[in-house]
Amino acid sequence: MTLEQVTDMTETERPLSGKKLARLIGRAVGDFSMIRDGDKITVGLSGGKDSAFLLHSLCGLRDRSPISFTVRALTVDPTDGARDASPLEELTRSYGIAHRIVRYPIFEILEKSAASSPCSLCANLRRGILATTAAGEGCTTLALGHHRDDVVETAFLNLMYEGRFRCFSPNMFMTRSKVRVIRPLVYVPESAIKEQAEKLAFPMVNFCCGYESSSMRAYVKVMLRRISRKTPYLHNNVLHALKNPDTDCGWRDSRRPNKVSTEEVEP
Repeated sequence: MTLEQVTDMTETERPLSGKKLARLIGRAVGDFSMIRDGDKITVGLSGGKDSAFLLHSLCGLRDRSPISFTVRALTVDPTDGARDASPLEELTRSYGIAHRIVRYPIFEILEKSAASSPCSLCANLRRGILATTAAGEGCTTLALGHHRDDVVETAFLNLMYEGRFRCFSPNMFMTRSKVRVIRPLVYVPESAIKEQAEKLAFPMVNFCCGYESSSMRAYVKVMLRRISRKTPYLHNNVLHALKNPDTDCGWRDSRRPNKVSTEEVEP
């Protein structure tokens, strides 16, 4: 069974309306104190459904929020201009927000590198460009479109290949660029985003690379979809475990103190 076939399978969850999704996003924003009065938020608009839905949701939240914050968009073109990004400019114009495109030869760098994990290198390059550019434009916050499935997949990847049950933070401060990174979609299932993206007909630009379908994340995605057939609450249970870590289970090595890291585990 291919990744595409599994991704298109019917979810065991009930369909979520736009209002329910807005409540999930609002709950995540509140639970993790993501947005503050006066924030200048840059949305990392990648060209896919997740970031387009994030942009749509934050613009809606801005319009009805009791606190004041601004929203703009930033796109990193990893093809260095080889692909047409104009559909994203049309999308941002429809919301009346500023949008900047940074062209950088990330794919060319990946092809020439001997990196054992090209996906990690790509993610780090993109995140660094996004954060540095956002900071240079006076923004306080970078919003990324990672959803609930990304959370669970990253937790399993870390468990399987690093021996640690952890995930990227929904709200973290990047010490180099001095911007906060927030992920308002961490409670939202990928299937619901896909449904809304089709309903709202977001214009998209395919910036995917050749490593995506054969990556370990793709393998874990298929694995989790199969497990979810018998365990429909798997994703929510993993979220619960991440939010409520059991640090008193008797397994911590008392000879090794806990290490606090300021770095983020990138999906």
